[in-house]
Amino acid sequence: MKACFIGFDVGASSIKAVVVEDKKMIRKQISRTPDNLQGLLNCLAEIFEKLIVGINPRKIKGIGFSLAGILDVERRKMLRSANIKYLDGQPLKKLLQQKFKNYRIKLEHDVHCFLLAEKEIGQAQKFKNIFYLTLGSGIGGAWMVDGRIFFGTHGAAGEIGHTIINVVNQKCFSLEELAANKFIKRKLDIDAVEAWQRAERGDRRSQAVLDGLGRNLGIGLANIINIFDPEAIFLAGGISLAKKFIQKGIKNSLEKFVYLPPAQKTKIIFSRLGRYAGAFGATLLFSKK
Repeated sequence: MKACFIGFDVGASSIKAVVVEDKKMIRKQISRTPDNLQGLLNCLAEIFEKLIVGINPRKIKGIGFSLAGILDVERRKMLRSANIKYLDGQPLKKLLQQKFKNYRIKLEHDVHCFLLAEKEIGQAQKFKNIFYLTLGSGIGGAWMVDGRIFFGTHGAAGEIGHTIINVVNQKCFSLEELAANKFIKRKLDIDAVEAWQRAERGDRRSQAVLDGLGRNLGIGLANIINIFDPEAIFLAGGISLAKKFIQKGIKNSLEKFVYLPPAQKTKIIFSRLGRYAGAFGATLLFSKK
């Protein structure tokens, strides 16, 4: 009997879920993220029941959860979720185990799950020292050293989105505020996907805003390169769809702010794994050593 694993990727706006067998997705589903904790727990249970119709429960060897937020070192409690506020301080491992009583469960920061997927089936297979960013409602980060994800003292290593890259009139602006959906919303009052679509149609204002976002993001990437000296930085998430409009700004900032000339050639790679990568990565938590 082949083993199956279920993976959930819980983001600020949507929940992606997959069934994986032999490291291949055999089923998938997407739903809107509820606006309260009980609604979320009930939604996860409902998705699970739909996903496993016709599957022998004994085949399911684990349920992994990719979560948008910073977990404690034991991966039991949500310390802080910038974009799903009701998760703050919640003992999620306990709550989820109560909901899925008959199954092993594991929790992980969503960007770590994206990185696991990229390392297993994506473009990161040949790299050992990687920084990984997801660009969407916010910016999540993960750091891999010698092929292993580095968690840090409190489980929050890699959170580059909360670093300060600009100060105006004593007000601090984080990378997340200047290179994620928040920036586009503030400038255009639309989301990243619509901005990208307008830019593709030739809208110069959208193109200019995305170029500015790219320059801001490039400053953050330059800081990563100067501090961590990775082989490659991977970019994923909705904003990465606009690669065509942000990569020039990224390149300009790297050329301007990366200190070491050879490091200016650090590879910046846009992920091709798609929207279910986080959920797929959550199933790989059971194969980690």
